[in-house]
Amino acid sequence: SVAILAQDLRNTSRSLPAQHTFSKRVAMPMLYGLYVEAELCNVSSFRFSDSSDWIFQVQKRSRNGTVEPIELQQGVGRLEWGDIHGADRLACDRSEREATMRIARPRKAGGKGKGKLGKLGKLCGETPLAEYAGQGTFPRLVAVFECEGCEPLEWTTGGIACVQDENGQEVARAQLDSMMWQDPRDVEACIRITSHEFRRL
Repeated sequence: SVAILAQDLRNTSRSLPAQHTFSKRVAMPMLYGLYVEAELCNVSSFRFSDSSDWIFQVQKRSRNGTVEPIELQQGVGRLEWGDIHGADRLACDRSEREATMRIARPRKAGGKGKGKLGKLGKLCGETPLAEYAGQGTFPRLVAVFECEGCEPLEWTTGGIACVQDENGQEVARAQLDSMMWQDPRDVEACIRITSHEFRRL
């Protein structure tokens, strides 16, 4: 009978070791903001481009907390976790097998953008990539990322920024490798990231 079958399934579930028990819940994207403090010299502001290539360290959103690098190309990156194998890999949720990180996309007003994704305009204006202007006295939100199956831990390198001089004119597209940039045409024009952190939004 159905009752006997249900009882058998419950007993089978209890007999499985803990490491073989996986959640079948659909993983919803989580939003994380990148906050930075920076020193600007002969530069008025910068804003990251949505076509940036980045490298981050991300942690798996599960009990074992596996950490791997993820590379975003044109604002999107994917990786496959290598800590689950064989039949377990087939049985587990997709977020246990892979991770995706991308620059968040605001939803149009009145559409399916209700909730956090629909509130990006309040965080960064019309784009998830906010302008950084002035000197850094406190962390400021400069980018919002949508993550599935992972949590960002560290910004390793990358990020292309549109740089404006003190007159508000765009002067360069800066690649912030090693958390800094110096204008080759003006050695006194530079950006230096002094600190950064991710915060869940």
